[in-house]
Amino acid sequence: MTTRLEGKIALLTGAGTGIGRSIAKRLADEGAAVVITGRTKETLAESAGQHENISYVVADIGRPDEVAHLVSEVRERHGRLDILVNNAGVAPVTPFAEATMDEYDSVFLANVRGLVDLTMRTLPLLKETKGNVVNLSSVIVARPVANMSNYAASKAAVNAYTKVWAKEFAQDGVRVNVVSPGPIETPIYDKTDLSAEGIQEHVNSVIRQVPLHRFGKAEDVASVVAFLASDEANFVTGAEYLVDGGMAV
Repeated sequence: MTTRLEGKIALLTGAGTGIGRSIAKRLADEGAAVVITGRTKETLAESAGQHENISYVVADIGRPDEVAHLVSEVRERHGRLDILVNNAGVAPVTPFAEATMDEYDSVFLANVRGLVDLTMRTLPLLKETKGNVVNLSSVIVARPVANMSNYAASKAAVNAYTKVWAKEFAQDGVRVNVVSPGPIETPIYDKTDLSAEGIQEHVNSVIRQVPLHRFGKAEDVASVVAFLASDEANFVTGAEYLVDGGMAV
């Protein structure tokens, strides 16, 4: 494993399970000191246990007071920030006719508002280091899937913020990119209200749209995030990297 992130400080949201957990380990393996955050102490502790370079702060990025505390902790522990990875999110699978405004609010709170709030609060630190932001979106923006309209709309917002921020932050030497995974094997479907049969039907319908005919691994996403976070990508900003098995082709 390379050490291209040696000496870098990274902050990663939604890192207790799934893709976030894999990203945390990859960044730490490559030399970064990684602060991970999420709402559940137990899963964060497990994730931090993957590597001595990983520490955690329990925080809900949908709560402004907790976001402020998180940024304060990063500043106090490390005095700087080089990499922000906005990974936290929820992905309910709900037919629009059955969706509620409560679901809409919860999706946009987690997937958009929290991302915006945290990026605003960390931008001064990132400007100091000429650091970078990696946002996590989804292939669903380019290749919509039925029954996921709130999720798709929230990730379209993430893509828009990424491109605008890339233009705005460039004058301060801060890069902003987005990684859009396709179907990845993670526990995210466990957070839906669908039955086991409903989940399997959804999974089968997705696989039929993937040229590689399979789900990807969380590690596939983590490797792309690590590249974008590194100086090897120092002329890459405003870009979207699809990790989707060809689904958007």
